[in-house]
Amino acid sequence: MAILPEPTEVATKDMEKDTPSGTQAIDENADPIAYSTFTQDQKRLITLLIGLAMLFSPLSANIYLPCLPALQLALHSTRQLINLTITSYIVLQGIAPAFFGDLADGIGRRPVYLVTFAIYVAASLGLALQNNYAALLTLRMLQSLGCSATVAIGYGVIADVVPPAQRGSMLGPAMVATNLGPSLGPLIGGLLTDRAGWRWVFWFLLVMGAAFLLALILFLPETSRKLVGNGSVEPTGWNRTLVSLFHSPRGRVTGRLPDKHFASRPTEKLTLPNPFHSLRLIFHKDTALVLSVSAIYYTVYYCVQASLPGIFVDVYGYNELQIGLCYLAMGIGVVMGGYANGKLLDKCYRATAKRNGLSIDSVRGDDMHHFPIEQARAMLAYPFMAICAITVIGYGWVLETRLNVSVPLILQWCIGFISTCLVQTFNTLLVDIHSANSSTAAASGNITRCALSAGGVAAMQPLLHILSRGWYFTLVGCLSAIGGAINVYMIKSWGQRWRRERERESTPES
Repeated sequence: MAILPEPTEVATKDMEKDTPSGTQAIDENADPIAYSTFTQDQKRLITLLIGLAMLFSPLSANIYLPCLPALQLALHSTRQLINLTITSYIVLQGIAPAFFGDLADGIGRRPVYLVTFAIYVAASLGLALQNNYAALLTLRMLQSLGCSATVAIGYGVIADVVPPAQRGSMLGPAMVATNLGPSLGPLIGGLLTDRAGWRWVFWFLLVMGAAFLLALILFLPETSRKLVGNGSVEPTGWNRTLVSLFHSPRGRVTGRLPDKHFASRPTEKLTLPNPFHSLRLIFHKDTALVLSVSAIYYTVYYCVQASLPGIFVDVYGYNELQIGLCYLAMGIGVVMGGYANGKLLDKCYRATAKRNGLSIDSVRGDDMHHFPIEQARAMLAYPFMAICAITVIGYGWVLETRLNVSVPLILQWCIGFISTCLVQTFNTLLVDIHSANSSTAAASGNITRCALSAGGVAAMQPLLHILSRGWYFTLVGCLSAIGGAINVYMIKSWGQRWRRERERESTPES
C-alpha cells in the first residue's frame, strides 16, 4: 500500500500545539482539509476488499441450495428439517448486521471484519467435517453470523472514504461482487455437489474465507472517521494492517482532522454492541421512508427469484441444471444495474447541485445539512418505478401465456437491473443521511429488507395458488409502484426538513 506523504510544515506546527483533554487543535483559516487522505490506489484496494467481503453472504446462502437433497440423505433427515437450516440462515442474516454494524461504528471497521470472518472460517470448517443435523443447523447459523454484516459495514466504509458526490463511483464497482453471489452460487454448488459431494461445498467456502481473511489482515486499512479522521490519524492495535507494521508511521498527520465533528480523539474502549440502535433509526420519519422504498424493491426482486424454480418447472418442464442457468439472466441484470447506477448516482448529484446553484466540494465534502441530498438520490426514482412495474406485470402475463422462454428471461434481466438501481439508490441515501453512524444505519436497512421480503415470500405461494401467475405479478407490480411512489413523494417533499429536525434533536446543546 502507498505510504502517505510527509506532514506539511503547517500540520507539524499544529501537532505541537497543546490542547486540553486530548482534543486536536483545528485552524479554521488553514487550507481546506481533504475529506479523505487515502490515495486512489488505496481507494481501489478498499473497493476491491469490501466488494469481495459483500460477496460471501449471498454466495454462502445460494451455493448451499443444490446440496439440500444430498444433505437430507446423508444426515437421514427430512425436507422440513433441512429447510429449517435455510430459515435459520435468513434469520441470522437479518439480525447479525444490527450487532456488528453498531460495533463497527464504535471500535472501527477493520476489527469487526476480522472477527466476523474468523467466525465464518471456523463455521465453514465445522460444516465440512460435521456428520449430524444439530451440527449442521448450528454451524449454518454461525456461518451466517460471520458473513451477513459485510454489506452494512461496507456501506460504512464507503461513507468513510469518499464524499457524497463520489459515493456512487465507489459503490457501483463494490456491489458488482455481491450481486454475483445469487447467480454464481447455485451453479458452483451444483457442480461441486454433483462432481465431488456436498462436503466440497463447505471446503470451497473454507478455502475462500481463509484466503480472504488473510488478505484483510494484511491489507485492509482502518477507515472509521471516529478513529482515523480523514485517514490522517495513525490507528493503533488491531486497527493497523499487518503490512503497515513494516512501515514507519511518520507519514501520518495526527494534528488535524477533517471537521469539528471528528475533532476529538475517541476514547478507545470496547463497548457491547446494541442492536436497538439500528431498530431505533427505523422510527425516524425520514429514515422510515427511505428504508421502505429499499425494502419494497428488494421484496419484488426476491419474489421473482424465489418463484422461478416452481414456475419454470410447471411452465417449461426444466430440470435443476436448466433452472440454475436461468438465474444467470437476472444475475447479469443485477450486476449491470449495480455498476451503471453507481455512475448515475454521481451524475444526479452533480445535476442537483447545479440546479440549486450549489458548488460541489470534492476535497472536503459538501455540507449535507444544507444540500438537498433527497432530491439528488430520488431524481430517477419515478421512471425507474414505472419501468419496474410494467416489467413485472409483463413478466407475469408472459408466463401465464407460456411464451418462448427467451421472453421471460429478458424480462428477468430488466427486473434485476431496475430493482438493483432502486435498492442501491436508497441504501446510499440512507448512508448519506446517517453518515456519523453509517454501518448502524445500513444494518437497519438490512432488518427492514429481510422482514418485508420474508413476508412477501411467505405470502407468495398462497397468492399464486389463489390467483393466476399473471394476476399475482400484476398485484406485485401495482403495489410496489403505488407504495414506492407515495414514499418517494414524501421523501422529496418533506425528507430534508424532517432530517434537519432529527439532526437538531440528536445534537446536544452546547
